[in-house]
Amino acid sequence: TLFSFILMRINTKSLLILILLTWFWGLLNAQDEYIIQTIQFKGNSTLSSSRLKKELTLEEKSLAQRFLFWKKPETFNDGYVDHDIRRLYTLYQKEGFLNADIQVSKIPKRKENHVKLIIHIAENEPILTDRIQFRIQSKSAEDTQRIDSLINKFSFNMEKGKRFRDVNVLSDRNSLIKILLNHGYPAPEVRYKISLEDSVKTADINFLIYPGIKSRLGEIRITGNDRIHTKIIEKQISLKTGDLYRQPDLEKTQRLVQQLGVFEYVSVRNMLKEMDLTSGTLPIEIFVRELPRWSVKTGAGYGLDEKLRLSATIRRQPFFGHARYATLYMKYSYLEPYHINLKITRPAFINPSGSLTYNPFARKEHEVAYDLQRFGISFMFQYSISAQTQTFINYTFERNQLDLNKDVSEAFILTNTYYNKSGISCGISRDSSAPLFFPDKGSFASFVTTFSGLPGSQYHYLSALTDFRKYQRINNKLVLAVRIKTGSMKPLMGDDTTPLEERFYAGGSNSVRGFLRSELSPKNENNISIGGNSYLEASLELRQEIFNILAGVLFVDCGNVWKEYNDHNPADLVYTPGAGIRFRTPIGPIRFDVAYPVNIKDAKVRFHLSFGQAF
Repeated sequence: TLFSFILMRINTKSLLILILLTWFWGLLNAQDEYIIQTIQFKGNSTLSSSRLKKELTLEEKSLAQRFLFWKKPETFNDGYVDHDIRRLYTLYQKEGFLNADIQVSKIPKRKENHVKLIIHIAENEPILTDRIQFRIQSKSAEDTQRIDSLINKFSFNMEKGKRFRDVNVLSDRNSLIKILLNHGYPAPEVRYKISLEDSVKTADINFLIYPGIKSRLGEIRITGNDRIHTKIIEKQISLKTGDLYRQPDLEKTQRLVQQLGVFEYVSVRNMLKEMDLTSGTLPIEIFVRELPRWSVKTGAGYGLDEKLRLSATIRRQPFFGHARYATLYMKYSYLEPYHINLKITRPAFINPSGSLTYNPFARKEHEVAYDLQRFGISFMFQYSISAQTQTFINYTFERNQLDLNKDVSEAFILTNTYYNKSGISCGISRDSSAPLFFPDKGSFASFVTTFSGLPGSQYHYLSALTDFRKYQRINNKLVLAVRIKTGSMKPLMGDDTTPLEERFYAGGSNSVRGFLRSELSPKNENNISIGGNSYLEASLELRQEIFNILAGVLFVDCGNVWKEYNDHNPADLVYTPGAGIRFRTPIGPIRFDVAYPVNIKDAKVRFHLSFGQAF
C-alpha cells in the first residue's frame, strides 16, 4: 500500500527526529496552558468589574478549587484570552464606546503555572444620542395621527444627549411594538436605522413603524375541551366579539381560564391567517388541554425532625360536575402520625378570579409538650387580585382532644382536654420570587390575622402573623436571601390563656437553626417548651454555587418568643450563625445545616437534615 511504501522510505534516524519534534511541540503547547488565580480590571469606570466578568469565559481559581486539592483546576491559554478580549470589545461597542482600548497584562505568580490577569481598559469618549425620529408607515391619516399621539405620551429609554446603548434601542423598539399590540394592531413591525457621526461622536436613530391593519375581535372559539363544558370556560373569558384588539386582554383571558385549575395547558392566540383584510375582523382561538381525570402522587423522605415521612395525594376532576375538583392528601410522619385532608374546590365562584374550598380534615400532632387530635372542617374563599397577589377569608370549626405531657401542668388548659375552636381568618400575600425551588430574585410577603371566639368556641383570642422574604442575585453564582417573620397573639373576652397548640414556637430546620424544633420558646418549671404569645425571627443567607448540583450556604438566624402578646424586645434576640450544604434536585434541594447560638450559656451545636430551602 501507499502507507507501507512511505514507511519503508523513512529510516530510523528520521523517525526518531519526527518523534522528538512531536514531543517538543506538545511540550510547548503544554507550557502555554496556565491557571488564572485572579482577574483584575483597571481603568473601567462606566462598566463595573462584576459586569465585565460576566462577559468572560475565563474563570478565576475558585475558593472550592483551592480547598478541593484533588480536583484539577481548569486551565486556559492565550487563545481564550484573545477570545474574551474580543467579547469585551463587543460589549463596549454595544454600550456606546466605539473607541475603547483594551490591553492585557499577564503576571506570573509564585505557584507554578498560576498567573494574575490585569485587563487595562481605556473607555475613551462615548457616542451620544442626537436625533430620534419616528416614521409611521400607514395609508390611513387617522391611524398615523392616533399612533403619533400614543408615542408622544410614552417615555422612552433613548434620549437626546444620553449615551447611545444598543440595549436601549432594542428596548424602545419592543416598547413601540407593545404600544401597537395594546391598541388594536395585532401584527405590527418596527425597524430602525442608525446613522453614526463619528467625527462629533453622535448617533441618529430613525424608527420605521409599520402598524398593519387595525383589528377588532371576530369569532371566539374554544377547542380541546372534553369533560369540561364549554360554558364553564366561556364564563372566564374577558374577550367580546367586536372589541378592539388588545394583547393584554388575551393574556388576562389565558390567566383566568388557567385559574380554573383543571387544565394542564391554556393557549389564547389570534388567527392572523384568517383575518378579514377588508374589515379587520380577527378570529381568536382558545385551546385547552385538560388534566387527567385521576392523578396520584406519592412521596417519601427523611428529616431529623419528622423522621420518616410518607405521603400520597389523589386528585379527581371533574368532581360532581361543573369544574369542581377534589384532592385527598394523606401523610404519616413522627410529628404527624396521621394527617388526612380532603379539599373540594369550586373554581370561578362568584367571580372568575374567585374560588371556594370545602375542607374536612383529621390530624394528629405529636410535640414534646402534648399530643393533639384535630377533627373539623373549614370553608375558604380565595380571590386572585393578580397573578402574584392573592387574598382569602377562611372559617374553621374543629373539635380537639389534647393529651398533655406528664410534665406539663393543666393550668395551661382553659377548660378541659376536649374543646372546640371556632374562628375566622383572613389574609393577603404577594409572591414575585422566582424560580420556584431556587429563588434568586423577587420577594414574598404575607399577612394573616385570626379571630377565634365565634359561637361554639371555648377559646377566644386574636392573632396576627407577618412574613417577608427577599431574594437578590449578587453574581452568577451567589444569591442573598433575607427573611423577617413576626407575630402576636392576645387572649380576649375574659380568657387568660391561649391554646397551647396555636402559640408561637421557634427553633428547627426552617426557623432559628441554632435550636431544635420548638426549643426556643418560654418553658415551664420542667424545662419543656410551652410556647408564647409574641414572636420575632429573622434570617440572612448567602447561597454560593460550588458545582452544578452542590451549593454552600453561610447564614445567621436570630429570634425569640415571649410570653405576653406585646413583649417583643430586640435586646432578647438570640443569634445563631451557621453553615450548610445543598444538593440540587429537580424538586428542590436536599439540605444539611449546622448552627450554634453565640449569646446563650451552655449552648450546643445543632444539626439539621431536611428537604427544601429554609425559606
